[in-house]
Amino acid sequence: MHALTDLEDGAILRVVAERGGQPFQARQILHWIWKHGVERFDQMRNVPAKLREALASDHVMRATSIAKVDDANDGTKKLLLGLHDGETVECVIIPDGERTTLCISTQVGCPVGCVFCASGMFGVRRNLTAGEIAEQVLVAKQQLGTGRRLTNLVVMGMGEPMLNLDNLLPALQRIHDPDGIDMGARRITVSTSGYPRQMERFAAADPSWNLAVSLHAANDELRSKLVPTATSPVRDIVAAAHRYFGQKGREVTYEVVLLEGINDRPEDAVALVSTLASMPCTVNLIPWNPVAEIAASKGLRRPAVGRVDAFAEALRNGGLKVTVRRQRGADRSAACGQLRLRQLTGT
Repeated sequence: MHALTDLEDGAILRVVAERGGQPFQARQILHWIWKHGVERFDQMRNVPAKLREALASDHVMRATSIAKVDDANDGTKKLLLGLHDGETVECVIIPDGERTTLCISTQVGCPVGCVFCASGMFGVRRNLTAGEIAEQVLVAKQQLGTGRRLTNLVVMGMGEPMLNLDNLLPALQRIHDPDGIDMGARRITVSTSGYPRQMERFAAADPSWNLAVSLHAANDELRSKLVPTATSPVRDIVAAAHRYFGQKGREVTYEVVLLEGINDRPEDAVALVSTLASMPCTVNLIPWNPVAEIAASKGLRRPAVGRVDAFAEALRNGGLKVTVRRQRGADRSAACGQLRLRQLTGT
């Protein structure tokens, strides 16, 4: 069965018309799905029962279902979502004061293969559809506690967003649509490991979303060790990001997952300053969230707080704006892909 969340507006109009419905009823159905986030056809109270029954005969409301929920002591909530073909993906709700951020995925697995990340341990299985991407917001909203609302969205969970633009861009439109989920473009950030040609296409899309680049190292040789599939030189990635700033006026964030003794050394800070100091940007330092399977096989370590602080200070002394992300959900498979990894390995 097809999920209604996967249908564009024109397709919904056709489906409704084929079942004897009117255009205004198609708009009502879209409103119920995206504005109210209903999960069942009988919840569409102003849609005739006959039309609801006809739709339910060969469509489902949503393409995803919750397979598992992990609640961390700090309020972070990680959701494992089951898909129609038996695959799973993750999204994460991160409360922080009055701010509540949702991190969503764009692919089942990941093709990038960053050496420190659990998401790509089994490669990429397939792209998520536009509906499967946008649905993560609907599912997350239903998981919020009383008085909580989603304030920010980050597309930096499982997968490489730039390699699924055909589905990501319409999903973002759904999420942004004032008649639907209605999240402002300035509250939405898309993260990429760096694909200059796709970044240009992303820059051409409207409206203007925020862009983050997972750089990890400014040295090409080191970066290729951390991101084995990286083929574009750092200078080309940074140039594409700078063009994005020029077109959109949105300052780019560069993300660096810090690994002790590998990319948190003084010379690594010098390279970042040399590469980024002339750019309007922020560097977001992310001390590695350890994944036991990766730590054991590759000997990676999370840097101590003192090393992280020293690295951040070196960047600031070089003229860069720096933030340091604190670890969230540490007691409940904090890193991207860990909950799915546990499900795949049965651990």
